[in-house]
Amino acid sequence: MKTLLNLIRHRQSATKLLFYCGVIHLLLALFFLILLPFENRVVLGINLWIKPLKFALSIAIYSLTWVVLLGYIEGEKIKKYFVRFTVFAMSFEMLCVATQAARGELSHFNQAGTYNIILYALMGVVIVLQTIFSLALSIRFFKPLSSALPETMVWAIRLGLLTSIFFAFQGGFIGQRMAHTVGAPDGGQGIWFFNWSIKHGDLRIAHFFGLHALQLLPAFVWIFKIKNKVPVIVFGLFYFVFVSLLFYYALLGNGFA
Repeated sequence: MKTLLNLIRHRQSATKLLFYCGVIHLLLALFFLILLPFENRVVLGINLWIKPLKFALSIAIYSLTWVVLLGYIEGEKIKKYFVRFTVFAMSFEMLCVATQAARGELSHFNQAGTYNIILYALMGVVIVLQTIFSLALSIRFFKPLSSALPETMVWAIRLGLLTSIFFAFQGGFIGQRMAHTVGAPDGGQGIWFFNWSIKHGDLRIAHFFGLHALQLLPAFVWIFKIKNKVPVIVFGLFYFVFVSLLFYYALLGNGFA
């Protein structure tokens, strides 16, 4: 948090726009939360504003995480391009999810009509490009950094980035299936808020924990004040295997009920 505040205090042009993107999506999440009790329509059995709420929170976390990460690498030009494209990509995804919710339509896997098909395809293209851009920028964390970032945190970021990007591409697999539930249609009984399937396999669980390795692994180092890189690497590998097993478990059609 101190690093984030320092970045904004110095008004670095390379990250300022992305910071505002994160803050705006936090406010959007609050807006969608306020809408929930006033909405009776449902999509896949849940209040239609829950999905935009989850996306807004996720985008806010993603944006603010990259604001911090960008402060540790050099290359103002590529950072500027990354920030601009990320703001565009996240805003486009949010716009699609929110407008589809307002229409009472699915934003993902929706093949009902030309508009929905094109919109879903564009969402897929944009998020793939964003993931590739993130991968290209992540390589810089495997080179010597100019900042005095502890080695343990560097390794947490490295492993978090690799895990996050790997399971971002796993989202493409879900998209090819045109469904996130295995063994039943989408929309069955699910865990509160997340709506992950209880009785059947749900590929979103591994997708969620994989994506947020980017926050969880650095948090592990920070919370437990790890001073040696070995525990970080071991935990990072364990975490990757654990999330991979969640993915495999879901592919078998297994739930948690």
